[in-house]
Parts: sequence; C-alpha cells; structure tokens
Amino acid sequence: MEENKIDDKELDSKFVFAETDYEESEKLAVEPYSYWKSVFRVFIHKKSAIVSIVIIAVLILMAIIVPFCYPSWYAQTNILTTSPGGNLVDAAPSWKHIFGCDTLGRDLFVILFKGIRVSLSLALVVSLINAFFGILIGMIWGYFRKLDPILIEVYNFFGNIPSLLLYMLLLTILNQIGANIWVSFIFVLTITGWLDMARFIRNQIIIINDREYNLASKTLGTPAFRIITHNLLPFILPVIITNISLAIPSAISAETSLSYFGVGLKGTAIALGPILTCGYQSWMSHPWELLWPTVILGLITISFYLLGLALSDALDPRSHR
Repeated sequence: MEENKIDDKELDSKFVFAETDYEESEKLAVEPYSYWKSVFRVFIHKKSAIVSIVIIAVLILMAIIVPFCYPSWYAQTNILTTSPGGNLVDAAPSWKHIFGCDTLGRDLFVILFKGIRVSLSLALVVSLINAFFGILIGMIWGYFRKLDPILIEVYNFFGNIPSLLLYMLLLTILNQIGANIWVSFIFVLTITGWLDMARFIRNQIIIINDREYNLASKTLGTPAFRIITHNLLPFILPVIITNISLAIPSAISAETSLSYFGVGLKGTAIALGPILTCGYQSWMSHPWELLWPTVILGLITISFYLLGLALSDALDPRSHR
C-alpha cells in the first residue's frame, strides 16, 4: 500500500494550471439576436418576396425611364395616320409600336408606363395619408377607451355605406364644382380610408396594453405619449408595414374602378384607369389594348400582395430561428 502512494510534490508536477483569457471569456459563443437582421434573413429566403421586389422595381424603373426615352407626342392623340376608310394604320403591335396603339392613336407602350407612374404615385400618397391618420387615431383610440362611444359610431356609420358608392357620390359632387381631379381623388380615397387601419390598430393596442411592462410604466407615472410611442408602437410596427404594402394595390384598384364607372379620370388622361376603360370599349377590334393594361395591373396587384405576405411572415418573431 505504501508503494502505491504518490508523493504530493510528484502529483503537483503532473498538472498545469490552464491560462484564462478573461476578455475572451466575455465573448458570446453565438451571434447576439437582432430582430431586424432576423427579419431580413427570413425575408430574402422567400422566393415570392424576391420575385415581387424584382417585378415592382422593374415596373418603377420603366415608369421613370420610358417617358424620357420617347418624345411627348407618343403619348398624345393621332400619332398614326388614318386610312381613307377612317381606320388607324399600323395600330397593331409591331417593331415600331411594341404594344400597339390604342383607338386614339397613342403608343400603348409609352402611355402604359406613364400611367403606371401616375397611378403608383397616387396610390402611394393615398396609402401614406391613410396610414398616418389610421395609426395616429387608432393608437389614441385604443389607449383612451373613453373615445369608444364616438369612434365606434363613426366607424359603424361609414362601414355600412358601400365604399365605391360613397366614392362615386363624392367624386360626382367635386367634379360638378370644378375641383382639381387629383386633389379630388386623394380627398375621396382618404376621407374614410383611414378607418379600417384605425380600427385594426385600436384592436392591437387593446391586446398589448395590459401587459406587465405597460402596467409598470403607468405605475411609475410615465406619460401616455411616451407609453404609446415607446411601449406600444414598436410591437405593432410589423403589421403596420404589412398593411401599407397591401393598401397600395387597393388604391390603384379604386382609381381603376372609379374611372371605369365614369366618375374618375376620363378621355385622354394618362393613368391605368382611363387606359383600361378605353381598352374595354374597343377590345373586340383592338384586343391588345385591353390585354397589356390588364397584365400590368395584375402584375402590380399580385406583386404587392405577395410582398405583403412575405413581410408579414418575416416580421413575425416566431419565424426567426
């Protein structure tokens, strides 16, 4: 037994103390979680999102470039000659006119991309105005519940009126008094357009308003404005971004519908609504005049819809791994 005993000094010589780098030990083994980095990572891995962005970017780029590449008279009437019988010559698609020409003799390729620029600009302005008032009123409405009796009645009153019928009535009145058509469009599409956004934001605020950190802030006497902007707004920002992306095609569809029913832009006005209306009236003799605007409008609507869905998934923290 005594022979198997190991001297303490001999035992100590067999071990070496490990060196500790305290700065290195403070570093995390994995990358810290970043919400927006995770959103971007999830978003770019969605094929539908990439395709949608490419389509929207190409359409916007073409809407900017095409008007500068063609003379202004391409978008005016009667750029084509007429036959003795009064029919337009060479109106069908050709190398000279890629998409063909409409019954007014305008190059369809040029006026389509000019119309995209006009319609997208209008839709963007309308969406931002509706989002601003919808978010502002919705957050105040959800935080201060005493406003429920007033705002719920306002919502119910306008909610029971068909939106298209209300828009047509207001546009007719504004056209009769000679108001500017673009100002009229923006006014009509925003006078009640913020209500749905406000109602949605109000419901979201009610859901998260009684969480522990909000109750603690109220107990500590934090002002309502700070609670709304610092505690509540960041949590509903993802759904706000998604709703704005879906509101743009809705505004374009409203402009197109109003023009089709004769209370919006008319005649030679260059926007998607009048171009589609003109194409519908002559699609039997000029099918390309309806085909190309329909394809463009479909691409815009589907692209923004898929973009909104991709944003909704990417902004959901549960999809971050």
